[in-house]
Amino acid sequence: MSGAKTKNGLRALCHEHHVEMKFSQVVLKTDGETRRMIAYICPEPDCRVLYDISRGYFITTQDGSRIERDMTPQVSCPHEGTPMYLAEVLAVHTSYRLWRCPQCNMAHSNL
Repeated sequence: MSGAKTKNGLRALCHEHHVEMKFSQVVLKTDGETRRMIAYICPEPDCRVLYDISRGYFITTQDGSRIERDMTPQVSCPHEGTPMYLAEVLAVHTSYRLWRCPQCNMAHSNL
């Protein structure tokens, strides 16, 4: 699965559902404070997977009160150190993953 990039150049896929994530505002509650941020959000019902250029993939609780990074892929660009996003998966090769850097557009695959 692959496709057109969003207006800011990224087309991040949810690492769980392999669908294109939507660029939107999200409310997070961390350390007792509520704050808004722009992130990529999985459109699948009840999926709490998000992607942010500086944080990479993370998962929030339903109320946005906790951030979990331990259960998400952490692929970093070897040149920039930036968290890469999942850009492509193949139905034919179910284990194939193509990761891209949001800064330099470098690609990395597991094949």
